[in-house]
Amino acid sequence: MQVETRKSGIEVIGNIPWGTHFCQFYRTKKELVDTLVPYFRAGLENNEFCICITTDNLLADDTLKVLSKSVKGFPDYLQKGQFELVPYRE
Repeated sequence: MQVETRKSGIEVIGNIPWGTHFCQFYRTKKELVDTLVPYFRAGLENNEFCICITTDNLLADDTLKVLSKSVKGFPDYLQKGQFELVPYRE
């Protein structure tokens, strides 16, 4: 049986089977951003709905700034409702 895969956007992870759940671990804000940006870029470019839950290290405003700067067309993804940001305290 052949399994459909997609790019995870994270070089060390590579391609993953469609529908895979992913959990990330980080120590610094930079490590979080280095994983978060390519992961959400890959999801958005594949027309997937993406939800990001903020952390103490990267709050909502910072997250939106980082993704707006790093993901081409990010405001369009927001406007289409393809990306949702949930503050971790909710």
